[in-house]
Amino acid sequence: MNVTFFATLLVQSISALLIGWLLHYYARIYQRKYLFYWAYSFYGLAVFLSGSFLGLASVQLGMSPTSPWRMLNLFLFTTAGYLQIAFLVIGTTSLVKDTDIKKRTMWRIWVICMVIALTVTLFKNWDPDGAGLRYITRIGLRYFTAGLACLGTAIYILRNDPNPIIGKKLVTIGFFIYGFEMSFLGWLTFERQFMGGSELLGYLVPYHGLFELILYPMIGIGLIVWLLEVERNRSQKVVEQLQHLNLSDGLTGLPNQAALNQYLQQWTQVAEPKDTMTLALFGVDKMSRFNVGEGFKKGDQLLIALGKRIEMLCTGQPFYGRMYGDVFVLLISGSGNNQTNKVNNLRKQLSRPFKLAGKTYHLEVSSGAVSFTAEQDFEVAYNQANQALQSAKFLGGKQSLSYRKNMTLPDKTDLSFENELRTALKNKQFILHYQPIWLNKSSIICFEALIRWQHPTQGLLQPAAFLSLVQQLGLMVELDYWVTEEAIKQVKKWRKINPDAAKVTVNLSADTIQHGGIVEHIKQCSLKHQVTTGHITAEITENTVMHNLESGTNTLNELRQLGLNIAIDDFGTGYSSLNYLRTFPSDVIKFDRSFVGDSQNHNINQEILKALIPLCHQLQKKVVVEGIENQAQFQQLEHLQVDGFQGYYLCYPVAVEEATKMLTMSKKSMLKAMLQGR
Repeated sequence: MNVTFFATLLVQSISALLIGWLLHYYARIYQRKYLFYWAYSFYGLAVFLSGSFLGLASVQLGMSPTSPWRMLNLFLFTTAGYLQIAFLVIGTTSLVKDTDIKKRTMWRIWVICMVIALTVTLFKNWDPDGAGLRYITRIGLRYFTAGLACLGTAIYILRNDPNPIIGKKLVTIGFFIYGFEMSFLGWLTFERQFMGGSELLGYLVPYHGLFELILYPMIGIGLIVWLLEVERNRSQKVVEQLQHLNLSDGLTGLPNQAALNQYLQQWTQVAEPKDTMTLALFGVDKMSRFNVGEGFKKGDQLLIALGKRIEMLCTGQPFYGRMYGDVFVLLISGSGNNQTNKVNNLRKQLSRPFKLAGKTYHLEVSSGAVSFTAEQDFEVAYNQANQALQSAKFLGGKQSLSYRKNMTLPDKTDLSFENELRTALKNKQFILHYQPIWLNKSSIICFEALIRWQHPTQGLLQPAAFLSLVQQLGLMVELDYWVTEEAIKQVKKWRKINPDAAKVTVNLSADTIQHGGIVEHIKQCSLKHQVTTGHITAEITENTVMHNLESGTNTLNELRQLGLNIAIDDFGTGYSSLNYLRTFPSDVIKFDRSFVGDSQNHNINQEILKALIPLCHQLQKKVVVEGIENQAQFQQLEHLQVDGFQGYYLCYPVAVEEATKMLTMSKKSMLKAMLQGR
């Protein structure tokens, strides 16, 4: 029996070690904390069983209970035994609640287990008559603790998920059986010692090892199946999220052109040939003037607010969404005066004043509408509605027009402007202005490169006047390539003046990120102009990557491997979440200007910054805050350990000559600070 018992212990320890190794293998692949905890639990079990084997061997060899070797072995395997219980519970809790365990808590668990082990090791160890009590504290107490822990874990799983998947069922059943068996053995040890119980314990203990040999693989298989099911569900959620993103507008979250096409395809399949639908397009009057006056980012905020208003007003309609720029779409079942009146009423409601960052904006919305049947070409109807919308805008706005035959576009169109824009790319009419990012009021970290159009007749044009058209014409990739190379060339010149601050941040559009060729382009430009890629930062918005999460993230990872830094711009305005903050391949987080410029929510924004800035630092990401417009904002941010400051209070975007002078001054101030420090 002794040989069988020893062999069973040895096989048990090997089995636990293999299960632990398997869980550790999957933990490294999937990088899931709960898998590591489970692996540690089975490693602890393997150490406990191995120590038990050595402890029994020392008894057979006649070693005294007070032998240092025997006491050390007892302390180690008892610590491992209680750690096994703790890690098993922690791993299950971590999986069910999708949480991590703090390091402070882990250290406390280690200390508690070691204190328990030390107490068990020393208790009655020198008492010749204390064998019974020693057995209770060393064996019976662990039986009872492990049993209650397993039963509690099984109940915890069921309470949090009463209809678990197959992997959870296996683990739960295993915990119930194991917990009941261990609790029963623990009870028998107490009963025999204090109540003069039966000899049932003596019959069951030899078979306990064989029972565990069957149960360990069952629990181990259940844990692996649970893992695979969890990862499959997560993959399905990612696929669903990507499908949603493909059908959603990146800025407003409303359905986009692809979603509209999908809806119409489904409608034409079930509709009768003569069934009608009214298509209405809505656009903000003089949106380009708003962008020039208030800035492109404020224009985006306006579109987001308009999207929310449309969503609130159009709930219950067949379809609504955003097409491009300031153009939104609505489908209404049927046709006729009733539908026309609905469109006009909606236009009036959309024209109500908007409040953005404490300011009120009075903007008007125009609309164009057309009716079409299920058998008609939708592209024709869409162009007709767009034609009606443009006519409404040209005729002064603030009105709704329905398409009519022989309606032509106004004489004043954007065609000439499009030709001028294409010519500007060929004739190198674009220039770069540079806005510094400051370490403090006198030291520059780097410059952000900002595009301007030196128009031959209209003078210097801001991005808001032409970038949306560049995107519509599919020229963003070409323009980004030009900006990137010009910025790299400028870095080479600046390195002779101030090597430490000769760094440039370039903004990359969604089209460029998805195109993927930007990685090779930057590589070739850096080699051509002999500039280290570490002096370049690629700045993107969250929405840019979310246009296509997988390919966008791949491009950013390739840029980082090339040596570039990655900055997330406008953090807090798009898909911001702690998950994206953790998973985005980024080095710099640029908090949106709304965190310092929103006077109504100033206190809330300050609390958000106080919480998120340390978190960014813990994730090894630097923090830049933009939109600083006065001294009070700057001083408040100085106390929050911000890594970089940017805004009109410190400096407007300037031409390259002025930026060069600033670099020279910045270098002198840095040298002065170093000398004072000495």
